[in-house]
Amino acid sequence: MTEVYLGLGSNLGDRAGQLKAAVAGLRSIDGVQVSAVSSIYRTEPIGVVDQGAFFNAVVRIETELEPLEVLDRCLEIEKGRGRVRLERWGPRTLDIDLLLFGEQTLSDERLTLPHPLAIERAFVLAPLLELWPNAEIGGLNVQSALEEMDTDGVERLIAFDECETVAIVGASSKPDRYSNRAQRMLMDFGYSVVPISPMGLDVLGVAGFSSFESFDGKVDTVTLYVGPARQGAIVAELVEVVPKRVIFNPGTESVQSMDALQAAGIEIDEACTLVLLQTGQF
Repeated sequence: MTEVYLGLGSNLGDRAGQLKAAVAGLRSIDGVQVSAVSSIYRTEPIGVVDQGAFFNAVVRIETELEPLEVLDRCLEIEKGRGRVRLERWGPRTLDIDLLLFGEQTLSDERLTLPHPLAIERAFVLAPLLELWPNAEIGGLNVQSALEEMDTDGVERLIAFDECETVAIVGASSKPDRYSNRAQRMLMDFGYSVVPISPMGLDVLGVAGFSSFESFDGKVDTVTLYVGPARQGAIVAELVEVVPKRVIFNPGTESVQSMDALQAAGIEIDEACTLVLLQTGQF
């Protein structure tokens, strides 16, 4: 088995969700074992700077596959997440780069190992050092290289294992709505966000859904922004989905809804999502 390091990046849609999907995709590959994932970092774009900030992470895997086989599997995962290559260093739903492949070096028209630009990129080196404190790339010490760089545009957000998928029921594109503010803050903190609203509209560049049934994924936390009179069908869906917890924001409290969810083994929290985030209690 060979120890391999991969770099992940996304700056379109649910950025944290894209990184989580990438790791899930890697775990599904025969002959690959994911052994560690760094924290998620928010980083300013380079090259083409007129685009949104990226979320980045580094993954360590163990594999019996050859480099080009791993590359092909990574390209399949990117394609599955809607990656379209229109512009070098441009916006992307998901990017998976092979950084280091054991001690192997390779110069192929499709792949160069080690990654030729990795040692120059703080958004690669910072998460890499989390997984390998004594890392070297091409004989150069990664810690020393990072110390010589401007790292102002690289911010650690959240540990990967703490990156919950949060569904916002009653999501809104209106900036003055509490649900919109909560979505902005959740995204700023590095969480994966799923907007749920009757029309299933995209909110803040993130794909929206009209129901939990139409979302093909696992939800960890649900934060409610709809009143008790509109919760009947939602609660029925949540009993099927079984998230870990449901947050009833002020004005949404319903004894009937809470009883039904608790009977299904779902944790209930009567609190303001914004306050939980602001106070580090989320």
